[in-house]
Parts: sequence; structure tokens; C-alpha cells
Amino acid sequence: MQTRFLVPGALKRVAWQHTTRRVQQRSIHVDCLEKGTNGEQTKYQAALFIDNVFPLKMSRLDIRPYLVLRNSGAMRKKVQGLLPELPHGASISDIDPHFRDGGSLVHFTFEAGSGLEAARDKAQGVVDAVNTHVQAHSKQRWLGLATRALAVRGVPFCEDIVRMLPSKRVRVEFCGPALGVEQVYGEFRPYGRILDIEMPNDAARWAVVHYTRLRGATSARNCVHGDVVGTTKLLLAYVRENREHVAVQWIKDHSKFMIPLAAAALIAAIYAVFDPIREFCVENKITHRFDLSHVPLLGDVRRAAMRSLLRRDSAPQQDMSAWSGLTDQGSRLASILDEPPESFVVVSGPHGSGKTRVVEQATAGKKYCIVVDARKLAAEHSDLEQMTQLARQLGWWPVFNSIISITNAVDMMVKATTGSNAGISATPESQVRRILETLALALANIRQRRLQLQAREREHEGRSFSESVHTVPSADIPVIVLDNFMDKSIAFTPVILDWAASVVEAGLAHCVITTSSISGYHEVQRAQPQSPASLVSLADASPIEAISLLQHQLAPPNLLQQTTPDSSSVESAESYVLRLDTASSDSIANAAQVLGGRLEDLQLFVQKVRAGESVDAALEDIVQRSITEVRKYAFADDSEVGQCEHTWSPEQFWFLLTELAQHNDVEYDRVRSSALFAGKDDALLGLAEAQLITMVYNNDRPSRIRAGRPVYAAAFTRILEDPGFASSMTVKMNKKFIALETAKIREAEDELSVLNVFRASVEAQSALTSSMAIVAASNGYKGRDKGCRLSPEAYIGQVAGTSGRCQGSELGHRPRESWMSWMRSFFYSSPQVPRTTDAGVQPSIIPGIPAELQGRVQFLLRIIHSSQQKIDRWDAETREQVKRLASL
Repeated sequence: MQTRFLVPGALKRVAWQHTTRRVQQRSIHVDCLEKGTNGEQTKYQAALFIDNVFPLKMSRLDIRPYLVLRNSGAMRKKVQGLLPELPHGASISDIDPHFRDGGSLVHFTFEAGSGLEAARDKAQGVVDAVNTHVQAHSKQRWLGLATRALAVRGVPFCEDIVRMLPSKRVRVEFCGPALGVEQVYGEFRPYGRILDIEMPNDAARWAVVHYTRLRGATSARNCVHGDVVGTTKLLLAYVRENREHVAVQWIKDHSKFMIPLAAAALIAAIYAVFDPIREFCVENKITHRFDLSHVPLLGDVRRAAMRSLLRRDSAPQQDMSAWSGLTDQGSRLASILDEPPESFVVVSGPHGSGKTRVVEQATAGKKYCIVVDARKLAAEHSDLEQMTQLARQLGWWPVFNSIISITNAVDMMVKATTGSNAGISATPESQVRRILETLALALANIRQRRLQLQAREREHEGRSFSESVHTVPSADIPVIVLDNFMDKSIAFTPVILDWAASVVEAGLAHCVITTSSISGYHEVQRAQPQSPASLVSLADASPIEAISLLQHQLAPPNLLQQTTPDSSSVESAESYVLRLDTASSDSIANAAQVLGGRLEDLQLFVQKVRAGESVDAALEDIVQRSITEVRKYAFADDSEVGQCEHTWSPEQFWFLLTELAQHNDVEYDRVRSSALFAGKDDALLGLAEAQLITMVYNNDRPSRIRAGRPVYAAAFTRILEDPGFASSMTVKMNKKFIALETAKIREAEDELSVLNVFRASVEAQSALTSSMAIVAASNGYKGRDKGCRLSPEAYIGQVAGTSGRCQGSELGHRPRESWMSWMRSFFYSSPQVPRTTDAGVQPSIIPGIPAELQGRVQFLLRIIHSSQQKIDRWDAETREQVKRLASL
């Protein structure tokens, strides 16, 4: 027996042959055209459907059918070429191509006996012969499927409706009794493999047959439509389905890792496409490559046109070169910028002290200068807006703020579906890092091109070249200016400082930071601890310079030069001259003395005088505004600013105010080591940041403290002269002092109790009496009786409630009490007396105290004694201030 092995292609042919045999077993629809008479045969017509002849039309945009065949005549010729010579005397009557279904209907006529069954058998024989010929001679066509010839059992619905595109799902409507699933399966299985049959129930009036291939659905639609099964007529139509690409469906089914992959691909595409554009834009911002204002001729014309359009003041301005030594400081800064970058350069000084002017003069000869205005960044409300403002100042374009929202949403979706973060979320801080990285890359490119140009020049000259920052001319080293930095809170301050430190260490650029905040210098030092920052400190102008400025700005010729020739302007100028003549030079000198050398206050004063106010009225208005500012920001305990942002207490500032009202400046270390500040500088740094005080630096450390603005000195004096406010604040400050000294006494008492050197006994009383006598004798106390000087023992006995007398009296006995009660009764009842040391009494060893504890016990007793003296003094002052308040 011979064994046959079937390859996959052969198996497929066997499957198709099996299907064909099943089709042949079905009855074909036959129509009688002419009935024969006198023994003649009857003429019949039948149809067959040839599939897989043309490509299927998958959508309205599918142009494959038009590319294969351009007209119906060519399509008919193609089908005609597939057909053999029909057996049984049959002839082709019509060919109806269905290019949308990928096949064609072939109508043929034949003659047979008068019996309908004989006509069906003969028509089925024609279909079988055509099917055998087509399968034998046709090649594998569309999608690798062979061409078939199928018998049409119904009446095909020939239409060309655009929206009725082929579908794998065919809806079958039952016109008559409903068919069961078995009957539907037997009717439609011959045309292809069925994936599913959808029927609501056995009595349903419709069913949906879902084929695995589209060819099966198209063949069933053309062959079964209009067929009658029993008494039920079948009507077929394609079910329109939402077409979805298999790749899209696969992505949806595997969204857990496809969404992060797609987001990563999107980000990578953005990096690959937009990062070079951003780098190009940042580099153009630095080099001003396409900025017409930097072209010599065009720039001058443009500036002249802007001045003429805006009608700016053409009067000569005050020369500020001699303002508090700005020339020296500018020269120093320029010399620092001429050297290779090594560390930060901090230009500090109060507002209006000329920081911007110094930086502009020092960087005037630099080719590349990048300015970041931190004040504009701080004016934005959110981190995202600050990031956008930074990108705008650096020329970083394009900016996609929506990318942050998209990546955050994708990360949240992935976390919701998988339970873990995808790591693709973006924040404004990460975007700022990208902006700064792009700027660093642009700086590196500029430096590299300059080095290459330097190398070509040296090679042309025949000299050696070493790639080092020292070979780059100082004028070609970029300068990054962080203007008004750390004056206000910015979310990205640490990020910018860390980036700037790395740029300076790499030698790519200088970094100049202008700030009026004292804490800014410390922040810069922490960002680059290995290299101390160079400090350029500016101060206010001297009184002579301030007087010179006011005289120059208030001079009548200046105003007359600025006025127009109309009558009203001339009259105002004349009235101004008359009013200025009445103001003596002493008034201007007094105003300059009060306002100091702060440029902002001097300009405000000039504006008020020019607006029509007198010199005294303008000065009084500025002083009153300063008093309001000080009270608002320094003593506003009930305000939001006072509760949330203050790092100092009103008592601390009042103590500093009283010192500054009496002296122009005070020692920083003395204030810092006082009882209210307790050796901490948080409150002082907060006051300096709020511009209520100014710290003067010496050798890169704070040495003295001054008022935040010169006019604040007059404001402090006015506040101190207010009796009600001054008395209330003095009471608060004294209470704070008393609380601090009471805490010292309590700590000393606690330590004495731990030492347990005084016990409630006669010996302990003697030891305590001796110790108090030593302290009292060293301070020279007087008794309560005026003019009577007590010995130490008599004084202690008097205070303790015993029968002590003046000189010669003996110390009586008192009931046994704890030594702590004696201490309290002694110190809290002792009067305040001047410290006059009795030369005849010298401190000695306290009897009853161990030798190793003598020094510590005497030290603690002196602390208690000194603190009690201070408490008595402050208490007396507090009572006086309370009486003063009551009398107002």
C-alpha cells in the first residue's frame, strides 16, 4: 500500500475541493426563458459567480481596482478569458463584473428537458466544468487564494451603493419562519470558514454570519441573496463595521508597554528634531548673528529713530562715573572678567547704587553677553510661567508647554494601569535644566569654534597651539549676567546656581551676579564652596555727591531747556524758578543729608519738586512714606507678611532701631551676641533681605549694620520720638529681656539643685549665708535704711527677715527652709543698688561647700545675682513706661 504525504499547499487544495463538492451538492437557481413546444427542449438561464478575479475594494479611498482595470469592457474580457468552452451546449449570455466584491457574475443559457430537476442538474454540470477548468488553469491571485466558480442559488442584488463596502460580517434576514443555527451554518459554510454566528434566540428574525475571510462573505452575498430555504427567503447585506488596523488593535491590546514606548518615541523625536533648532536659536541670541541693531550703521539709525519717535529727553544727564567710586569698582570688575573664569563674581549693593551701570561698563567690550533678569522671572505667578520667561530671555525656541501636561497625563495613566511610574513625566524644573543644558552646549560650540579659528591662525603663522581657555582672548569669553538675582524668591534658584557653577568650572563663561540681598552672597558660596566668589561691594553716594546731583537736577536751566515754547510751559518754568529761588541751599543740603546717597530717593525727591511741591514738603512726604513702610514690614504682627515671612520678632527690630537711631551704624558682632539675638544671624539676614537694614562687609564678612536706606535713619528717629509707640515697644522689649534673664536664673537654680550643695540644715544656712555675703560684699550693697551701710551678714539677715541691725548687730536664727527659698527671698527682695566694692571684704571660700565645687557654685551665684540686677532695672523701666502710657 502506497502512503501519500500532503504538503501544506496540497492540504489547502484538498480543503477547497471539499468545499467545492459541498457546493455542487446544493441546488442552483434556474430560470425558464422559453418553454419548448411539440417535444422541443426548454431554454433555461442560470448564473455562476467567479471570485478572486479582482482586488476587493476595502474603502472609498482604495484605488487598487482602478489601477488594475480602468473600464468594464476590459474587465469582461478578463473574465471571458478565464472561461472554457461551456459543455451541454450552454452559451454565455452576459458577464456582470462586481469589481467591489472582487468577482464577476456569469449568466449562461442552455436547453434541457421540461423537468426542472434535469435543468438544475445540467446547470450544475456547467458550473462544475467551469470550476474545474478555472482551478486547473488559474494562478494564485489576490492574497494567495485560488479562483473559484460557485453556483448562484438565489437572485443577486446588483447595486453600486458607495457606502455598502464588503465586510466579513453578513446580516441575514429571514422572510418567513426563522431558521436555526444548524440550518444557517449548512447554508453558508460552503463559501468559507465561519468565525461566529450571532442570533439573539432561535426565534429571531435575523442572524449575523461572521466569516474568517472577506472572500467568504462576498461569495455568500452574491450566491445566497434571494435564496429560498423551505418557505423562508434569505436577504443578505453587509454589516458595516468599524474598520481598525491590526497594528492599532495590537497596540490597544498591549497598552501597558506600548503607551510608555510611544511616549518615549515622541520625546526622542522632539529631541531629535527640535533640539538642534533650539540650540541654533540660543546661539543666535548670544552672538546676535541676525540682530540688525548690532550692525554699526543700521543700529545707529534705529536708535536715532526711536529717540525721535519717543521724544526722549535730550538734556545732558548727570555723570555717574564718580558715584561712590564706581570707576574703581568697574575697573576691578573689568580686570576680573579679563582673566580666565574661576569663580562667581558677585556685585552687591543697595537698590540704586549703580550695580547695573558697573556691569554694563565692565562688559562693554565683550562680544558675547547673556543677561537673565531675575526680577522678570519673579514677577511670574507659576513655575511654568517662570520657565517660559527664562526660555524667552535665552532665546530657547520653540517652547511646548503642553508637552509637560501630556507627559504627566501619560505617566498617570501608566501608573493607573500598571501600578508603577513610567518615568516620563516632565516638570518645569526639568525643562529649566534642558534650557540651561542647551545654553551650555551653545557656549561650548562658540568656544570650540573660537579655538579652531585660533588654531588655524597660529598654524598659518607657524606657531604651536594648545587647546586651553588661556588661548581664547578675554573679549571672546562669554559673560552670563544674573541681574537682580535672589532679590526675590524664584523656584529655580538652586538649579541655576548649580548650572552656573558647572559652566564657570568648565571655563566656558564668566558668571556675574548682581544682588541687593545679603543672603545672596552666602547662597553663591554654597553653590561653589571650593572657589571663593569675588565680591564687588557698592555703597551709597557721599553727601557731597548727593548735594551735587540735586543741584544739577534742580537747576533752572535744565528745566528751561526741556520746555516747549508754548505759553503755559514758559509760565510753569518761571514759577518753578521763583519757587526754587526761595529754597535756600541749606534746604537742599538738608534734604541730601536726610535722603543720603540713595539714587532712587533722590530721583523721587527731584520728581516731586519738579511737580510743584516745595523742598520741605517733598522731603516730609518721603520720610512719612518711609515710616509707613517700616511700621508695615517690621511691626505688622497681625498681617500675613508678619506672620509668615518674618524671621525676626518686633522686639528684636525695636532693639536694633533704638541703636541705629542713636548711632549711624552699630557693630554686627555686638548685635549678634546680644541677648535678643542669642548669637544667631537669621533675624539679621531676614531684616537685610527685607531691606530694613544694610550690612557693610569687610574682608568678605559683615562688620557693621546700617539702616536699609539712608532715609530710614530719619524714619527711625521719628518712630522713636513717638511717645505712645515707643513706650509700648519698650515695655514689650523689657518683658522679653526679663523672660530671657529669668530663664538664666532658672537654669542656674536647677544646676544648684542638682549639685545639692545647700541642704536644709543649720550648716547649710551658714554656708548659704557665707556665699551670699561674699557676693553682696563684692558688690557693696546698702541696706533698706538710707545712709546705713550693712555688713554682708547683716544685709543677708535683714533680707531673710531676721533681726539684723546696723553695724554691730548679730545675725538671728530663722526657721529651717530649703536653700531655694532663701535664694528667692534674697534676690527677689533685694533693692537695686550701685556696684561699689568694699575693699575690706574680698571673696573667699564658701564654708560647707566641697573644694571641687567652689568655683562652679560661685559662678552660678554670680549669674543669678547679675540676672536679678538686670531684671530689677528693666522692671523699674517698664513701670515708668507704663505710667507714661497711662498719662497720654
